Amino acid sequence: MTCRTLVAAVLGAATAAVLALPAVANASPDTQTLTVTREKGHVLACTGTGYGVDVVVDLYDNDVFGTHAAVSVRTPDDEYVRGGETGAGLFDRGRIRREFVLDSETSGTAQTVVVSGAYVRSGSPKRVHEVYDEPFGQVVTKGWNYPLRAGVTVRTMGQQVELTCGEAFAYRLTTWRPDSTAE
Repeated sequence: MTCRTLVAAVLGAATAAVLALPAVANASPDTQTLTVTREKGHVLACTGTGYGVDVVVDLYDNDVFGTHAAVSVRTPDDEYVRGGETGAGLFDRGRIRREFVLDSETSGTAQTVVVSGAYVRSGSPKRVHEVYDEPFGQVVTKGWNYPLRAGVTVRTMGQQVELTCGEAFAYRLTTWRPDSTAE
């Protein structure tokens, strides 16, 4: 799996979970049981280049659905990646600090990466109202995204690379989705 595929999969899942969750059902409200969740968390997508190293970091946490990270470091000779679920605590009261071990896709070696930085709310909250289909019916999500301004660096291979963060926000959402276990 290439780094781009991994990053796209993790960020795609995170963005879908954050921007468009819940459910209002295809069946009538009288016949369908809905599950309601209240979610909060963060999304941060950053990239940077320095010292012959290209870095991509995508971090996502959701107090209901878990914490995910996708990190890649590309050099002229190799690419190191790590993606998937990770322990909670990526975002902690305005601070980010997490160490990851990335595996090479070609050489079989590994590199340690330390992602660190800070974030603050920045700008006006944005209302979220998304409706989409899942296998058991229609999902509806309502709530708020709170834009973040973040300063993040990655230390790897003896170098520190400054990152630029494009997508960065905190969120609070309520999601309605059909209960997949109800008959």
